[in-house]
Amino acid sequence: MTAGWNKLFGVALVLALGPLAAAGAGDSGEFYVNTYRGIGSVAPKGARAAAMGGAGRGLADGAASLGANPAALGALDGMNIGAALGYDWLDDDFDDVSQTTFRLGGAANLERWGGNSGTSQAIGGLLETEKYTDAAGNGMSRKQVGVLAAYGLQLADNLLGGVSVAVFDGSWSSGPFSAAQAGQASLDRKFTGGDFRLGGLYRLSDDVTVGATLGYAIGSFREKAAYAASAGSDPLSRASIGLGAARQYGEDTLFIGDIWYERLRTSVKDILDESVSSWGLSVGVEQQVIPEVAALRGGLYYDHVSYSGRGAGGLALVGNGGFSKGRLGVTAGAGVRLYSFNLDYTLDVGGGGNVKNLLDVSAEW
Repeated sequence: MTAGWNKLFGVALVLALGPLAAAGAGDSGEFYVNTYRGIGSVAPKGARAAAMGGAGRGLADGAASLGANPAALGALDGMNIGAALGYDWLDDDFDDVSQTTFRLGGAANLERWGGNSGTSQAIGGLLETEKYTDAAGNGMSRKQVGVLAAYGLQLADNLLGGVSVAVFDGSWSSGPFSAAQAGQASLDRKFTGGDFRLGGLYRLSDDVTVGATLGYAIGSFREKAAYAASAGSDPLSRASIGLGAARQYGEDTLFIGDIWYERLRTSVKDILDESVSSWGLSVGVEQQVIPEVAALRGGLYYDHVSYSGRGAGGLALVGNGGFSKGRLGVTAGAGVRLYSFNLDYTLDVGGGGNVKNLLDVSAEW
């Protein structure tokens, strides 16, 4: 899985925080940011939006915006299929870790392929797998599989609407980070969840589009061995909202921007009490260097995470019981279109030494 599911749907941040902090995670929060962005996210923005700072909620980009805003499916003219491969280097304040992502998805316009309602509507789906491992072999690992289904339609001449439903299942485990921490509790957790998302896109004029998303997620995790072998299972929840806009200048230049906020909360009686709030904004630009054939893209983003958590017996899971951390990142990318085939690449360099790569191959007709 965004990135994001995102990076969205970081619903299982809480699945990894406590024991790792107790094992000496420190107060910088870099590990927490990476965990929050990666686990449980099934909302990819597509390589085009990812290269423009990650802003995509206001972009009517059809199947490429499947996760960012399901309403974009209403603008799909025909059929689109694609596959994406991502490889990331992340710095979690201990050792470099790597993450690989694979996505396979597609969408089809129902009117063109057998519909008769007279209204543009489309369905789409996505399969995503993620694997996150510690390059130094210290025992950190995460595996996750997610499936997303979406439906979008044209509600009026200038208005699109859509809905998506996603489910995911995964695990997170880690051993001690060093010999000095060998006596600390290890982490062994399983997590499962689902996300429901509504989206809308409205065209203010021929060259300005605005979009919005609302999301609510529910899930559960099963703790096997944390806090001196305490075990428990309990629901968790996440609520989110996002706004975006896109402005076309002439035929060759596009500017887009997003802002979003989300809140997660979970607790297991006598074991965990954790909450996370986060917000972010992003801006980007695309320039067609060869119209309809080649484009260059770039963007900036900033996100901020605030965390508070307590463990069994009132144990502070991080110094002073919480932290707040912001991060600035830069994105760049390029896209090439030959006949019905598209090849897109995105580079994302974020604060803390994170480097992400995404290569997307798709076809449309």
